[in-house]
Amino acid sequence: MTEVKKEKEYRFFFHYYKRYKCLSIHFKSKCYRANDVICKVPINTKWNKTQPNLVMQGFAKQIIIDKDICTIT
Repeated sequence: MTEVKKEKEYRFFFHYYKRYKCLSIHFKSKCYRANDVICKVPINTKWNKTQPNLVMQGFAKQIIIDKDICTIT
């Protein structure tokens, strides 16, 4: 019997970064900036009592940033 190893998924979240007028994407303890996000995985909202008040979060295997567009898979 062959065992298929599942690729690890990591928590990510993104929110609007008002200071730089872009989106801030946080993945694997690093912060990336982009103007657009294409999200191909399920996400949910998270409300915070402090800034940023609203973030979108989920689990992803990787993010790719190309020409200021972040693709989350």
